[in-house]
Amino acid sequence: MRPEEVVEEVKARLRPSPEERERVGGVASKALNAAARALADLGLEGEARLGGSYAHGTWLAGHADIDVFVLLQPGVNLEDEGLKVAGRALDIMGAERVERKYAEHPYLSGKVGGIDVEVVPCYRVQRGQWISAADRSPYHTEYLLSRLTDAIRDEIRVAKAFMIAQGVYGAEIKVRGFSGYLVEVLVLKYGGLIELMRAATSWRMGEVLALETLPAGFRPQQQAGALIIVPDPVDPRRNLGAAVSAWSLGRFIASSEAFLEYPRGEFFERQAPLGKPLEPEDVAPNSITLIIEKPLEPEDILWGELWRTVRGMSRYLESRGFNVLAYAAGEDERTIAVSLLLDRLSCCRVELRRGPHIMMAEARRRFLDASGNKGPIWIDEDGRMFSTIIAGERSALDELRAAIRDPVRIIGASKGLEGVLRSARILQGMEALRGDESARKSLGGLAYGRQLA
Repeated sequence: MRPEEVVEEVKARLRPSPEERERVGGVASKALNAAARALADLGLEGEARLGGSYAHGTWLAGHADIDVFVLLQPGVNLEDEGLKVAGRALDIMGAERVERKYAEHPYLSGKVGGIDVEVVPCYRVQRGQWISAADRSPYHTEYLLSRLTDAIRDEIRVAKAFMIAQGVYGAEIKVRGFSGYLVEVLVLKYGGLIELMRAATSWRMGEVLALETLPAGFRPQQQAGALIIVPDPVDPRRNLGAAVSAWSLGRFIASSEAFLEYPRGEFFERQAPLGKPLEPEDVAPNSITLIIEKPLEPEDILWGELWRTVRGMSRYLESRGFNVLAYAAGEDERTIAVSLLLDRLSCCRVELRRGPHIMMAEARRRFLDASGNKGPIWIDEDGRMFSTIIAGERSALDELRAAIRDPVRIIGASKGLEGVLRSARILQGMEALRGDESARKSLGGLAYGRQLA
């Protein structure tokens, strides 16, 4: 089949049925009325509006969630009065499993009739006079409703389904992928999923992918590490692509190329293997797996701390002579595991320590004094000095165990994870396959090329 034919088949099963639309619409009306009543109960001036994929009409069958934005007057404290409104609204709805979550500032979510409902406080401001990041959201909805057609909504749904299956959907720090709004903007720009895929295979680093014509001489803000720049149509200086990690962007591009060459419906159901997948047993012998008890923190904070800590672990092991080839994370209800794939688990009988240039007199003398009689001094072709040390072999397992005794100082771990890291379990090789479900998932991630399993 041609790619277009596969996409057409998938569209049909992603459209919500009339019955589902009616059921979800009832919960949305209930949520909107509850938020308006909460404002009145608390004596606050403001209004409630629907936003997100439900308001845009781009939600997938069986995956509805409802976003209610509570627009408050500037000067109101969003973490105080804003959360009180959100809590009161969810209480009026009879919401279950109410949780406090974080974006730029906290908001609340709960379950109403089996549907996720998020109540997000923000400010009612003029366009461009943003106080909080959420202030743009009502303008996003207003903009999209003026541009979307039923045909484009179908294309957005298949684009979201493809990204979900490939593990790159969601701007939350845990995923670091494409937000729903970013997908909507990109599909609008290119006119459909296939056109987006074909364009993505030719994107260049730092390319500006603008939906609207930008003013002459316009310079979008550059965020460190951002590989693509997608100006927000309602605030062009904001880059919608800033949160997309290199892994997520690369995975989307490579999966798009694979689909265009071998179009199959499975690409919308499960992550496509890039290359030949291995079995966890193939990577386990060269791996170390660290398992921590899951802290009671909001997910965005937890995963931000975790990814930062994993990068610190990798840098530390590499400084000790171990080459970290890849890493992956997995979780179960109680624990989170991180598996590191190394080129070797023990090293390094001969160790070189880098010194100053031979022409730097004071530094040269200090280096020679510090090196003592441990081994010969080498000078490379550029004039750089190295001391040679013959030492016993070290294991990556022992190095990591020693490092997590003081993880913040030694590996630059997040302070918020210090306690659970000090009590972490570290498993080497095949024993991780007999550990927690989270450990088996993280090893599976290494085997299949998934950063998050």
